[in-house]
Amino acid sequence: MTLKGHKELVFDVAFIRDTRLLVTGSKDKTLRVWDLTMGKQVGEPLLGHDEAVKKVAASPDGRWIVSGGWNGSILVWEVATDKKELKRVPVSFQGHESVVSSLVFAPDSETFASASWDRTVRVWKRETGKIVLGPLKVSDWAFSVSYSPDGKKLAAGTGDHFIIWNTKTGEELLKIEQYTSAVAFTPDGLRLVSETQKDIRISDATTGGIIKRFQAHTEFICSLAIAPNGTKLATTSYDKTTRFFDLTTFEPIGEPLEHPDIVWCVAFSEDNQLIATGCQDKLVRTWIVPLSESEKVPQKVSKFTRHAMLCIYSPHRKFLKYAFTLVILYDP
Repeated sequence: MTLKGHKELVFDVAFIRDTRLLVTGSKDKTLRVWDLTMGKQVGEPLLGHDEAVKKVAASPDGRWIVSGGWNGSILVWEVATDKKELKRVPVSFQGHESVVSSLVFAPDSETFASASWDRTVRVWKRETGKIVLGPLKVSDWAFSVSYSPDGKKLAAGTGDHFIIWNTKTGEELLKIEQYTSAVAFTPDGLRLVSETQKDIRISDATTGGIIKRFQAHTEFICSLAIAPNGTKLATTSYDKTTRFFDLTTFEPIGEPLEHPDIVWCVAFSEDNQLIATGCQDKLVRTWIVPLSESEKVPQKVSKFTRHAMLCIYSPHRKFLKYAFTLVILYDP
């Protein structure tokens, strides 16, 4: 499905949980909401940012959207009870002095983290606009942030490191020297997936030790997303493709999804069945997620055999006995 409406390139996309809605942010300074059942935009473009909308993120409870602008602005939007529109929340989030390059909600949906080119990472209280952790200062541009599934750790990717902090104390737990423009915890919290230019790096989330590193694209990677079930990874790039990788075997899945221009962003639907991508050509596209080789293998079918005896009463008052075998197939 192709969604047309933005007047400039699409920087980010996010599925809204428990709905068939997608929210997008663009260089045209707007957010737009799309109904994926109808394949149409819902309502008018959402205004409020004075410059390009660089990032959008949806809360785990499906009730909130946060958006970040090129000038450091942050806005929060409430998803209406009818799940058909967003309403801006009148709360101010002041602090960043440059591009908001990443946004992510904590698992409780009450706080969210932001990364910025002003070389800081901040954690905000959604309801009040107060900074509850930070600013956490880094030595280069901060590009990406990700919460661990339990919300106890916050990872950031920067121009020269990826870093993990304790979200309660702000204590630095891990710091690895590596250019990292995108970073994400796996759903089990055990691994950290990060990008370094054209390569993907899978690391132990506690020690930082490299589990696997491989080249994913022929040009710089723009974004990455992990399927909610943890089975696969999607990446986008300046090479005009979106690609999938199996997070067990680390092998490519299917053929690259070709786009006419740079693919800036990607997101998975909560059921793992769809992705959405945003492109330099101003269009948003949705795609069916391909199955990995392990998912294509038929599940084992076991046999349960039971012998039974059938007795039939005859008119001559004699029982006729028939033995037969009942075979039950079931998927364990």
